[in-house]
This record gives sequence, C-alpha cells and structure tokens, in this order.
Amino acid sequence: MPATPPSPAAPELIFAPVGIAHLTHDNTDLLRAAARDKQRLRVTTAAQLNGTPHIGTVVTVLSVFAVAARAADVLDLPTTVIFDALDNAPAEQIDIDGETYTRTVGDLIDTGHLDRADRVSGFERLLRWAAARSRVRYEFRPYSIYQALPPVRACLHAMASRLEDFRSIVAPADGIVRIRPRCPQCRLMEKSAKNLSIIAGDGVVHLDSPCPVHGRYRETIDITGSDGWYDANTPVRSIQKGFLLSAERDLYQACSVSVDGADWGGAWHAHVLAPALATLGIPAADWPVSVFTPLVLDRSGGKLSKSLYVRYGAAYADLPEAFLNLEVLLDQHGDNALDAIWTEVTRWTAEPRRLHRSYTVDYLANLIRTPASDPVLDQRSA
Repeated sequence: MPATPPSPAAPELIFAPVGIAHLTHDNTDLLRAAARDKQRLRVTTAAQLNGTPHIGTVVTVLSVFAVAARAADVLDLPTTVIFDALDNAPAEQIDIDGETYTRTVGDLIDTGHLDRADRVSGFERLLRWAAARSRVRYEFRPYSIYQALPPVRACLHAMASRLEDFRSIVAPADGIVRIRPRCPQCRLMEKSAKNLSIIAGDGVVHLDSPCPVHGRYRETIDITGSDGWYDANTPVRSIQKGFLLSAERDLYQACSVSVDGADWGGAWHAHVLAPALATLGIPAADWPVSVFTPLVLDRSGGKLSKSLYVRYGAAYADLPEAFLNLEVLLDQHGDNALDAIWTEVTRWTAEPRRLHRSYTVDYLANLIRTPASDPVLDQRSA
C-alpha cells in the first residue's frame, strides 16, 4: 500500500502591526516608565463569579499571569497578581409589581442557596495552575473586601459628592448612578436604582432605597471604616479600580497594572475610565497602566459569550461544550489544554504584534489539538 502523503503544513500567520506595535519592541515597554523607582509590581484583574470559567476567561487569566511573569523577569521586580472575585454579580432576579430586584452570588452563598464551590472552585483551580506555572503569587480578593478598601470608599465619596459630574460618564443613557444598597432583612436590591437616593455626608455616604417587602431603608457607608455594604455597578466599579490602582503607587511603592480583556479598552477606556480619572483630578502620569488581552471570538466574529450559550444552547455558534466549561475542557484534554494555551499566551506577552489582536475559538481549538512540540505548531507560531 502506498504511503499516505504528509499533510500540508499550516501557513504561517501574518500579524498586522497595529499602532501600539510600532512603538514597542516588548509589551513590558508599556510598563517601564510607571515601574521606574518602584519596589514591586501589582497586576490586577477581575471576573464575575457567574459559573465555571469558559475558554475566553481561561485565556484572559493565563494571559494575566504571563504578562506578570514577563514583566517581573524583564523589570526584575517582585510581582503579585490580585484577582478580584466579583461575588456581587447577580444570581437571582425577582419581578415584583413591575420592578426587578436581585440578590447577588455572595448573598446566596451566605444563605446556603448556592454552593460556594460551584462558583469558585473553577476559578481557584485555574489560578493555582497559572500561579504554579508562572511562579507568580496571587491574592484572591472577594468583593466584600474590595468594596471596603479605603481608596475605593474614598472614590465612592468623591463620586457621591459630585453626582452631576459623573452621571454622563457612568450612565449616559439615563443618568442613574447605580451604587446600590441591599435590604438588611432580605438582601433584595432594586436593579434599576431609579428610586435610589445618594447623599454624601461628612465621612459617610447614605444610600436610601426601597424594598418591596420591608419598605424603605438606609445603608450608611463609613468612608474611613468597614461599616456598610454597597453594590457598585460595572462603570462605577471600573472607576473605583482605577482610583485604587493610582493610590497604590504611594501605598505600596508599586507599579500597578490593570490587565483585562480587550473589550475593556477602546470605547470603554476612552468614554468611561479616562474621563472619570480626569474628573477626579488624578494626573495622567499617576493613572494605572492598562494592558488588554486578546478577545476570543466566536464563529460569528463576536466576543465569545457564555451567557449567549446559556440562552441559546448548542445553537450558539455551534460551539462544543468544552469551550464553555473549564471542567469539561480539562476532562476531555487534561492539563495539556492549559499547557498549549500557556505556550501561546507567553508568545503574546512578549510580542506586541501578537498581543494586540483577536483570536477565534477555532484557532484555540487547533492549539489544544496540536501538541506544543509539534513542528506544525512551531511553524505557525514562528
């Protein structure tokens, strides 16, 4: 029987040199000025605890550790990754008299209605693997800790004191600043916050809101202490994070770096974070460094979305379940899947032309199927 001809080698990818790639030889170049005379690097990222991580989250988390590891090596600074575990994500939604109320992941874990392991174990498994592989330590920071940090609360008070200045930034559509308290008896929060009253006092912020069961209530946030709890929606939380990381320059003598998916760059950075930091009076030289990891695209060309998969099931872009569930991915491919992705993202973090672009799920699927030592992979990624 004649021998089977070898499969043709995959064509070498062409990486268009996007704007920032013209200015940098290594992605660590983006950190050099902010790291000068600093004693450490603090690399912060975040994720909502809305279930087992999908492949887009896996790629982002591994990219965060790869960025941290390379920067630690190039800049010769001790480095820590801070993972903000957003357990304030909505987990339950209730409609009462035409209004929508929610309870958070943390609320339902506290009351025993959610198993903490179901929401946290996948992230912890991924973080442990990435920390061991990168040799970069990490901190797991729940939202309850984050919202009580003094710089975060100082930012809350600054925004509450100047609501009119921030309405067009955090809520350009309706002007509602969503800093939501929860009912102290049943933990329901009004999702729209349209009946919310925010009052900044001397060292405190008062949040008045209605509960459909227990009536109107007040939550008082102590800016200098840990009393009180509030839910800050995404734009408010993003601004608080920028304020916090700016403060860390002096608090820890640190170069603080925010690493997130590329959907938090572009219009979000230009229309939310940058205007807010300027409004807060933070000089641009003191802003945290922002690094954005590649988006993982579904087969329609849009950002891979687990919520769409949940809504539309297998009809969503015809994706295998392994791409939407870390546990299934590891059951089917083992740690080899993480090894393959890690090999790839370490290339991204070294080369600007590879980092500042998007990748499709099919590209990642090919990586996972092809061992990292395969010459086809080596040729494609050269």
